[in-house]
Amino acid sequence: MSLARPPQRVAAVDALRALALLPVVLVNWVGYPALPDMGPLTAPTPADSMAAQAVSWFLHALVAGKGIALLAFLFGYSQGLSQDRGEAGLAHRRRRLGKLLLLGILHGTLLYMGDILTLYAVAGSVLAMWSAHSLAQLKVRAYVLVLLQLAVVALTVVLSHLPLTGEPSVPLSAPTTWAAWTLSNAGHFLSTTIAFVLLGLPTPLLLMTAGLMAARLRLFSHPRWEPALRRWSRRWFWPAVAVNVAFTSLLWPGLRDGDSFIGGCYAIYYLYPTVLLLSAAVPMLVNRMRHDTRLLNALAPLGRHTLTLYLMSSVASFALFSGAGLAWQPSTVVVTGLALAYWGTGVILAHALGPKRLPLERWLSR
Repeated sequence: MSLARPPQRVAAVDALRALALLPVVLVNWVGYPALPDMGPLTAPTPADSMAAQAVSWFLHALVAGKGIALLAFLFGYSQGLSQDRGEAGLAHRRRRLGKLLLLGILHGTLLYMGDILTLYAVAGSVLAMWSAHSLAQLKVRAYVLVLLQLAVVALTVVLSHLPLTGEPSVPLSAPTTWAAWTLSNAGHFLSTTIAFVLLGLPTPLLLMTAGLMAARLRLFSHPRWEPALRRWSRRWFWPAVAVNVAFTSLLWPGLRDGDSFIGGCYAIYYLYPTVLLLSAAVPMLVNRMRHDTRLLNALAPLGRHTLTLYLMSSVASFALFSGAGLAWQPSTVVVTGLALAYWGTGVILAHALGPKRLPLERWLSR
């Protein structure tokens, strides 16, 4: 894949974005009963089911965090690919970020308190201010973000050991009226968003910055990087898998039993083994798509509609699982199957649409 073939490069990014949507939907649906106080996933249900435990362990070890981290990286990568449009391009990106922020606020308030669009819009706005910086300047900012992230982790660890006060919140899956559910969901969305902006912003911003730098270097398109990326993937893929497996296995007794302290430890640290695995898996996937376009052709169409499919997945989870909807609480295996079916239907729909864009994507691109 050479620099003379920009559509192919965009298709590879679209394919990765399509893959990233799958773990996002899986985690959001399977973890719904944990809202609003716990997450990202819930303990396996039924608790005595070996199938539920096996699926839940797999999701904790090799699925959770992979989608949101990869989407943040691709967010920065896409901004890097569009930076040759000058001031007009920058103005266009800022309009898109404003629209994304509006969608995120509406989505988080009315449908799903775990919205990621709001945080991505805020982090993307900071990244837009760095768009004219050189690679050396971006590298310095990346180091600063790493230090900030370490400070946030230290603070979070301290806070996690403080005694909790007050009663646990009513689960968002508990049956209630639409008005009461919306008030509860909106309140938790507001509080968690403020907390994430104050404490969690370095994580997506660091991933976006890495994506921006990767796009500047044409990391996934220029042939000179291919040997180094192939060596990195071969050296680190299986060790990274082992780290993710060991991390989850170490915490699994508490995760399996729904222990709140162990769940909090998982939530603090799970993105670190995730990023290590993605650093090896993503180049491996890009190289696979470069030499075997069947996977690329199968996934890239879905990557052009991920915003709509992400929001519609929240509509579906609201209708099925929320206390204002059916308040359905199926087993872990059933919810996993439903999420896989939803994503697979999205792949089929994207191919049926062809070059057409769905209304939200058209509106965001204006």
